[in-house]
Amino acid sequence: MVINSHYQFIFVHIPKSAGTSVMKSLSQLRGNNKRWLANTKHETLVDFDAQFESRKNLYDRVRGMNPRNYYRFGFVRNPWDRMSSFYRYLTEKQPRHEIMTISSFKDFLIKTEEGCDWIQTLHTMRPQIDYFTNTDGNLNIDFLGHFEFLQEDLELVGERIGCRIKLPHLNSSTNSKRDYRSEFDNEMIEIVARRFREDIAHFGYAFDNIQPSVRCSKALRRPRAL
Repeated sequence: MVINSHYQFIFVHIPKSAGTSVMKSLSQLRGNNKRWLANTKHETLVDFDAQFESRKNLYDRVRGMNPRNYYRFGFVRNPWDRMSSFYRYLTEKQPRHEIMTISSFKDFLIKTEEGCDWIQTLHTMRPQIDYFTNTDGNLNIDFLGHFEFLQEDLELVGERIGCRIKLPHLNSSTNSKRDYRSEFDNEMIEIVARRFREDIAHFGYAFDNIQPSVRCSKALRRPRAL
């Protein structure tokens, strides 16, 4: 998550949806407020709204600063493409030693559905929609962009917050030309469909189509704090 009190925005970081590249770009802007952040970069909006009051200092209280009214945006990605990218990251970077017990991408997905403990703790295995909803389950965000239209959607965000957002050079895992569809069989397709059924339903994704059938890249209505 990135919170900026100068441009008054909150960027919600979804793992494996180009979030690291966007965060690197946004971190160069003036006004980033790190004291409002949690220890994890993958905090949901529900968690942030619940914890913000305890993170404010005297200066924030005197100034009446209320980031709950800041412009909120984030990006989502095709769930099958995202899982393929995530598995490749796990095997290449090996941030968890447990990945050595996994024999293949299919084995990883099967163990995911079986409820393998260490896999369930990974932020990336959480549905993307969970990061953007409020306690009632409604979207609580102003702009929801797509990984598949990243540069185009970032330009729209930049126009709204009043600054130009320049992406750093994207690495191969973020800007790959590979076709994830060749990595799945029917069983694997269905496992991902069940795991991320809410993302698929809300964001217009399908296995056979890399791009979403519905563009969410527009202003969204959400309740404002008083």
